[in-house]
Amino acid sequence: METYNAEVVGGIHGVTCVFPTLRSVIDYEEKKKVPNQGYPRFIAHPFVVSVQNRHKRDNLEVIAIQNPEAADFVRLNYFDDNTREHSSVESHENGKNRYGLIYVDKEHAQSARDSVTNTGVILNSRKAQRILNNCESPKQSDSLPLSLSDLEKGSIPELTFIYTSGMAAVFDAVSSFLKKETGAVVIGNTYVDTGKIFRNLPDRFNYKHTTFYTEDDKISLSDSISVVFLEIPTNPLLKVANLESIAQEAHDKEAVVIVDSTISSPYHFSPFEFGADIIIHSTTKSLSGKNNHMGGVLFVNPYSPDLAKKIHHSIFKIDGEEGLILEENLKSFPDRIKRMAINAEKVAEYLLHNKNISRIYYPKGLKNGRGHVISFELKEDDFRTAEAFYDNCTLPIKGPSMGYERTMLMPYTLITHFSDSDKDLAKIRLKRYLMRLSVGIESSDEIIGHLSSGIGAIL
Repeated sequence: METYNAEVVGGIHGVTCVFPTLRSVIDYEEKKKVPNQGYPRFIAHPFVVSVQNRHKRDNLEVIAIQNPEAADFVRLNYFDDNTREHSSVESHENGKNRYGLIYVDKEHAQSARDSVTNTGVILNSRKAQRILNNCESPKQSDSLPLSLSDLEKGSIPELTFIYTSGMAAVFDAVSSFLKKETGAVVIGNTYVDTGKIFRNLPDRFNYKHTTFYTEDDKISLSDSISVVFLEIPTNPLLKVANLESIAQEAHDKEAVVIVDSTISSPYHFSPFEFGADIIIHSTTKSLSGKNNHMGGVLFVNPYSPDLAKKIHHSIFKIDGEEGLILEENLKSFPDRIKRMAINAEKVAEYLLHNKNISRIYYPKGLKNGRGHVISFELKEDDFRTAEAFYDNCTLPIKGPSMGYERTMLMPYTLITHFSDSDKDLAKIRLKRYLMRLSVGIESSDEIIGHLSSGIGAIL
């Protein structure tokens, strides 16, 4: 497997690498060529790799984790039985930076890495850099919960909890509120790793298997559920469910309603107004907007404060330095998100009337516009058409993630569902070459010009 130096957006701690051609995406998915840096949950940052190399042992793989408690928790509560039996956790400290190491034999290493990736507890690059340089962590900001709760309507700082990643927040919420002999309901498409948590936890514990509904299904909640989860809007088809109706029925069953509102952001939707119990955001995305931060936030509804006692937040708490970066980035969020939404409206109008675009997905039912994310299908769902568009599109940032202040193009299905069959994709209503666009703050004319270069190359 070849490793290459990737172009990374966001500087030394950037969270997105660029895949300039559609073939480069396929090479990555087939593990032929892997960038040395990219989205941190999937591609270990060079600083993290250096920390791991310091602790290498013969015949064992080592995975660096944000703290020893998170390493223990994920190993005990998410690893399958065989992987857990062939792994161990160690606690280390360097420069007053505590971190955990998971040692696992090579036969079970991939399973362990997948679990760590899925739960979002990998050591972050800033902490790894401090470990390598034997530097102390700066003091965490006490005002960050207030800054975030000021944005999320109906929340309060005392019930605002900040995590090492959005996936860590999702994992904590789901694992905290699932109960024995009960199950979960997931409504609509979700981020692919969120779906894995809902599929894997029932196999590890005595939970009923998760029921998955597509956006178009008629939803029926059984009496034996304890969690209802949905994204608003859904990812990547951008549907907005009737949250108020869902929450009322869920509460009748005494289930907790968890909403991942990352794509809408607090500017475009307020889940607590419609009865949600828990709101989650990946702060990595539009809340940060700079592509140089990794984190997540979980809000507990003040009308259900006892729910906060069930989460394990301290295990997954954000690194102090990472929190300072987020607080600085939040200052520009209000202006950024408005400009992104205005641009997205103009870009959506352009795509809607283009003969080489067969369908666009653009949310309805939000507030303050329709958001900054658009998904679209090309006139033919085949590799030739997708390659012509993607390779000739002159947008500088082509790769995973969203919410950056510059426009990002992602071949969504190809990256997130590469190994799925056509039958599996049809079940979740995804075209194989669906494109997702996260619109930035550049001028709308500039964005449309870049897209036109790709669309014009389609024969």
